[in-house]
Amino acid sequence: MESVDVDRITAPPRHPRRTNMQPRDATPTSANSTSELAIFLRHGGPLGSNPGSRFQCGPSSEGRPPRSMDDNRSERKHGFGMSISETERSESSGSLGRSLSQEKLKNGAETTTKFENYGLLYKGGVLVKQPAPTSDPKDPMNLSLWRKLLAAFFLCFFGALAAAAELILGALLPVFFLEYAGLNPSLLAPLSSSGGGLPEGIDPIKSLASLPGAPPIWRVQLLASMPVLVMGLANLALVPLAISVGRRPVLLLSGVIAIAGAFWAGHSHSLESHIAARCVQAIGAGTVESLIPFILQDMVFVHERNTWISIVFAAQGVIIIGLGIATPYIVVSLSWRWVYFITCIFGGFFLVGVYIFLPETKWHRTRAEMNGVPRRESIIAHSPRTWRSDLALFNAPPEWSKGWQAFLDTIFTFFYPQIFFVTCLNSAMMAATFAAGYNVAAPLLTRPWSWSFYHIGLCMVPVLIGAIFVAFLTGFGADWTANWVAKARGKRLPENQLLNLIIPTICTIVGCVVYGLAGSHIGEYHWAVFLLGLGLIAFGFLGTNTVGAVYVLETYPHLAGPALVNIASFRCLIAFILSFRVTEWVSEFGYLDSMLIYVAIIGFFTLLIPVVYKFGPAWRARWPATHRGGDW
Repeated sequence: MESVDVDRITAPPRHPRRTNMQPRDATPTSANSTSELAIFLRHGGPLGSNPGSRFQCGPSSEGRPPRSMDDNRSERKHGFGMSISETERSESSGSLGRSLSQEKLKNGAETTTKFENYGLLYKGGVLVKQPAPTSDPKDPMNLSLWRKLLAAFFLCFFGALAAAAELILGALLPVFFLEYAGLNPSLLAPLSSSGGGLPEGIDPIKSLASLPGAPPIWRVQLLASMPVLVMGLANLALVPLAISVGRRPVLLLSGVIAIAGAFWAGHSHSLESHIAARCVQAIGAGTVESLIPFILQDMVFVHERNTWISIVFAAQGVIIIGLGIATPYIVVSLSWRWVYFITCIFGGFFLVGVYIFLPETKWHRTRAEMNGVPRRESIIAHSPRTWRSDLALFNAPPEWSKGWQAFLDTIFTFFYPQIFFVTCLNSAMMAATFAAGYNVAAPLLTRPWSWSFYHIGLCMVPVLIGAIFVAFLTGFGADWTANWVAKARGKRLPENQLLNLIIPTICTIVGCVVYGLAGSHIGEYHWAVFLLGLGLIAFGFLGTNTVGAVYVLETYPHLAGPALVNIASFRCLIAFILSFRVTEWVSEFGYLDSMLIYVAIIGFFTLLIPVVYKFGPAWRARWPATHRGGDW
């Protein structure tokens, strides 16, 4: 049974003397009186209309319904009962917003008639679910818990396999120097094991680059850095495409591209071909990583997002570490090519799981619904959710204008203070993580640490430990902190999330210093100190990634797509600039001086956290972006 389109119901013209106050007895009492029903729906209808209907809460082609003077003033701003900018000004003056006006229908249903309670997470001590779910079984918010868990499981494991090469390749750079110098990479195993490791004081990367026929350091490092640049550029195009045609088809297409790129990389026979294959793989892998928080915010409520996003990112660490530990054995026993082939095999398995268990999560919501104001659907009957609809690639006609608008919103909102701050902080964190990962293997292979090449994959264990701490501290802990502050204030302001950035940023700064000191003076420090620094850096990056994504989603919920594209795209572009020649920097300036570059950048943005916390509400009132975004 389909939803009723009220615009198709013929109603007599309204009397010019009709008052602005709709009497309570105007509720339709007869099923045969379609004209009365049309008048009632137009005058007392919900703010968030059925997406399939042309009826909206604002001026219509059929005439403007009677409203109070307050509604008329606010509607001239953007068509809602209360403008975002008005609400933010009331927030900054300490007001918690006016309560929602309610009216009782004769049939006993309760409905919201004004959108005046923007952002309240707790009302009367009761949690307000944001966004407000509808009664439609196909609403992704109404998915059962087991279905959400299965979808998140396959999504995060496939994303981990797609992105694993970025971290693992850092430890494999010595392998590719030998490969493209015409030598067998398996020589690294006996070379690093004989005599207790490589001689102390030697720079393995510089020595390998000096081999006859070996390519320059920066060219080999392009295997790891160029995909970062491609990820950023791909996200600018593919995430808006997901807004136009849906998350599901773009996610599956990106997964196929990532697997195809890995297959090509495994069969490449030159450095140039290998770099090109890695870039193709990055097109798919980067988009998958960017769509993960986008899809999760479609399925989970605001008060749960920290937990879900952090658990997904932490779970990805398990796959990355497992593959990282096995990689040296695969390289020596089989070939480095099998690292890509194994990625293809398991990636295909998890992609099938994504196809089966992850339905389309794109759902039209009004801004009122995003802020917890439920939609009135007393006369609407919905069709049930079926496997046929869940497995379909396309569930609605493409909305190309929305994708184009999302692309424009991405460009224009990059310089919004909150988005700019989170993007730059994430960029610095990502660059520091890449810098540490690209250069972690060389000192471990030299004396006195003298690691065997077989064990070099164990250097990823601190990343796993950091990911576990992320799940608890910036997941459960961050949700608890933000919700506790929200309950104390009566409202969950997005700036509550900034408190959760303090620990990750400090850990990254300390980690960079510890990593740099131990790497520059390996004779004075134990290798555990060196890896402790790596773990702190990884924890800081993953934690900042989680909290930053949740912060911008709460700051501009109607700009979820463009906001996440900003972070995913521009952080990759900036991180590429900050890290694409870092191996040469380490060879020339040393570990400590190179890592202090990132300490300075991260430290600067850490000092801005109190500034954003204090002025964030005022900035949001100054740039509410009510003319941008939509029901992405």
